[in-house]
Amino acid sequence: YQRRVRGLMLMSYLKLLRKKKVEADKMATLWQGETPAPGLQYSEDCGQCCARICCPCCITRKQWRITGQGIFYRIVPPCSWFTTVTQEYIDFRFLKDIELRTKNNCACFCQSHALLMYAGEQGDSEPGFSTPHELLHPDVKKVERLVRTAWSNARLVAD
Repeated sequence: YQRRVRGLMLMSYLKLLRKKKVEADKMATLWQGETPAPGLQYSEDCGQCCARICCPCCITRKQWRITGQGIFYRIVPPCSWFTTVTQEYIDFRFLKDIELRTKNNCACFCQSHALLMYAGEQGDSEPGFSTPHELLHPDVKKVERLVRTAWSNARLVAD
């Protein structure tokens, strides 16, 4: 009798351990980065590029983290402003569309890549898209593949 109880307890512990592993895999960071990224092609203009080199604390930064559940980004204001750090979350279940864009900057004849992510709200019933969340970073092609894979996995689980 005690062997059966121990066996059942062991099986329930293994089941719980598997469940926790799946949760940990979903929350594991797939990619993280910060914008604006170094270099002129990923800055809004030459002034922002120079300010990032000379005084990096004077630039508003976004710290991005992509997990299996969604996209987190934290907006860190410049040190001279007395505002709070805000954090946003885009759940893959509410992601509507993603688009990879490449543009040539006229100032330096170099290309920059941007990932535009359109997300709806939980109670959003309108078919139109909201303002896109833009990720402008050199790793954006890799990020697009990660987001598409995680997004399709999230849709499979939701269905």
